[in-house]
Amino acid sequence: MKVAVYDTKGTKKEDQKLNDKVFGLDVNKALLSEVVILLQSNLRQGTAKTKERGEISGGGRKPWKQKGTGRARTGSIRNPIWRGGGTVFGPTGEQNWYKNIPAKKGAAALLNALSAKAKDGQIVVLKDLNQEKPKTKDLAEVLNKLKVAGKILLVLPEANEIIFKAGKNIPNLKIEVANNLNTLEVMLADTIILANGAEDKMERLAK
Repeated sequence: MKVAVYDTKGTKKEDQKLNDKVFGLDVNKALLSEVVILLQSNLRQGTAKTKERGEISGGGRKPWKQKGTGRARTGSIRNPIWRGGGTVFGPTGEQNWYKNIPAKKGAAALLNALSAKAKDGQIVVLKDLNQEKPKTKDLAEVLNKLKVAGKILLVLPEANEIIFKAGKNIPNLKIEVANNLNTLEVMLADTIILANGAEDKMERLAK
């Protein structure tokens, strides 16, 4: 699989061949879908909660006497069948939506995600991205010259605090280290920029 290589001025330098074991696989859509759903589930906080009848104020007095009114008997206006009453079997705020993803399955899904993006032409390589100061303006200028749009995932070979700070306030930009990539991040990105040799670091995924 070949992708375009650019410098920080937005000039295309060459086409670079990437490792087919990472970027050139036949995409397994079923595996991708399964892992993306699992990762989305793991992001859920499980804090949604409704009140049961015992948690709603009021309703301590019986609305009417048990017999003689012609109405159905009832003991509280907070009965679940009444408007404003408690909820039956609602969320408790203690749900745990976390699902375990086997390591081999997660790694395989990430390879498939990268291959899918490469085949769609959504991966570019950027050489010599260096900043001496964490200036948002400088990094934004580089991205503008690359003419990328939508959600951008900038992948670095290793942590770089200066670039992290520079990109913090750029809308739709996520910066990640190659070793920490996950399938959901890759699939959500419209453009993936592999900077400063990040593609070489990612070859470990095929091992």
